Amino acid sequence: MANTSPPIRQLPSLTGYRAILFVAVFVTHALGAGYFFATNSINQAGTYLPYGTAALSTFFVLSGFVLTWGEPWQSTVLRFWRRRVVKIYPGHVIVWGSTLLMLLFVGPMSLLGSLDQTRPGPAIANLFLVQDWTPKMPYVFSVYGVNWSVSVEVVFYLALPLLIRPILRIADNRLWAWFAGCAVVIVAIPTATHYFLTGPLAPGQNMSWNQDYFTDFFPLARMPEFLLGVFLARILQTGRLPRFMVWWGVALSAGLTALMFQLPETFRISGLLTIGLCLIVAGIAARDLADKPSWLSNRFVVLLGNSSYAAYLVHFPLLALARHMVGEGKQFGVGTGVLIVVVLFAVTQLLGVLLFLGVERPLMRRFSAPRKKQRAVAPAAA
Repeated sequence: MANTSPPIRQLPSLTGYRAILFVAVFVTHALGAGYFFATNSINQAGTYLPYGTAALSTFFVLSGFVLTWGEPWQSTVLRFWRRRVVKIYPGHVIVWGSTLLMLLFVGPMSLLGSLDQTRPGPAIANLFLVQDWTPKMPYVFSVYGVNWSVSVEVVFYLALPLLIRPILRIADNRLWAWFAGCAVVIVAIPTATHYFLTGPLAPGQNMSWNQDYFTDFFPLARMPEFLLGVFLARILQTGRLPRFMVWWGVALSAGLTALMFQLPETFRISGLLTIGLCLIVAGIAARDLADKPSWLSNRFVVLLGNSSYAAYLVHFPLLALARHMVGEGKQFGVGTGVLIVVVLFAVTQLLGVLLFLGVERPLMRRFSAPRKKQRAVAPAAA
């Protein structure tokens, strides 16, 4: 096995795929948290169906895949970490500060709480993206809440440079075995939390907070999903990816979705579906390498994919503001509700694109690599 990766090929369809995943996350929160519709079954479609959870888990897979594929792994660990800091922190700090200012000037909001309820400890932990290491709701959901997943990603970024060289030394014919091992761990986590953790039911859940936290929010519990992406990137690099992976991924994901509704509640918030969905990621990448046309590689879709991280950061504060502006607790007919969600989505995408073009991309170009030796551009934003 070669110890270095082959020359980096761009994978634009994977970037475009991020835009689709963000739509799933947005709809989940707009319906399940916004509760704009008087028809309750529409609101419940945001939480009953697992598309939002599956999309977020796929983002974890994509991070592992893209960083393994797109990094030459010949730079120093500190240089890798610097690129990750430049990528994730500026936008987060802007949204963190803007959310607190919004609470100060607009006042309490049902989806964000109030400035008085925002304690210094959780807020500071949120600023430094370490809130997920404290198994308490006020920490995990502090300030603008949804960035708990970014706190998880930080752990991935810290770990990957330390893991990648041993992973690169794994024999090609053993990569699928390591992939299978990660899948087994993903199944074991919700199994263990269901049977071995107890406590009072968490608000709005059919499980305890301990079960919820150690299945969904604890950073190390999400590491196997990230590693699925890492191993799939190596499998593709070494030419061991079978054909028709997209269809295999769709079929397996459909089967796992049906199975999930027969399993304990902890499986619905776990990374179970990524075992199938990650194959779709690998299949999309393989199609790009084969130069097969895809609407996911359309320039506009790729732009939305590149700006999906920024859009993810801003979407929940904007949702909370929209919920406040139309009236806390007020619900609407289907037509008005759809109009609110569509306008909110358009504003979210616009602000995400502006944040990406105005802040994230310029800073990445300026600070992510030494000015005297610019590295190759990664194939997709992680």
